Amino acid sequence: MPLLIMSIAVIATLVSLFAVAWPRRNPNGTPQVTPPSPPAAVKLTGHGLFDADGAAVPLHDLTPAVVLLVEGCTCADLITGTVDAVAASKAPSATVVVIAARVPTLPAGLNEKVKVRALADPNSSVRAAVPFLAPSRTTAALLVAADGTVIRAVSSVTAASAFDSELGNLAAAVPAPTA
Repeated sequence: MPLLIMSIAVIATLVSLFAVAWPRRNPNGTPQVTPPSPPAAVKLTGHGLFDADGAAVPLHDLTPAVVLLVEGCTCADLITGTVDAVAASKAPSATVVVIAARVPTLPAGLNEKVKVRALADPNSSVRAAVPFLAPSRTTAALLVAADGTVIRAVSSVTAASAFDSELGNLAAAVPAPTA
């Protein structure tokens, strides 16, 4: 009798182990994938940015803006194309902010209708603030609303065409000109 009880317990344990470890499939045969959670809104405020004279420049004073992170790249075509895209967009009063570890040199002949600032971010605090860009060291673009919220982040950007269709989203963030 004890041997019978022990053998039933061992068989029940083995069956439950196989039931737990056996791969399951959906009824329709596709794997179960949980939808990604929406990214949290990222605000760019309080970052240590500096101009060529070493003076601190708060990013929120420059918004709405297109922020270009150009580590290790002169990116003259990207900067020129971005300035031209902002000038042609519905948000021509948005600022183009070019950021690198040291203050980058801006290309000559930029459209004078668009405000362009070159700033240093020695600690890469802007890149670190955007989880999508933190692990990457490629050239990136951020569309930043007037309140400092990142509307769009684009990694490995080489031309303004990667985000120019969304420049109109900055128009809502641009205050109407006063007469």
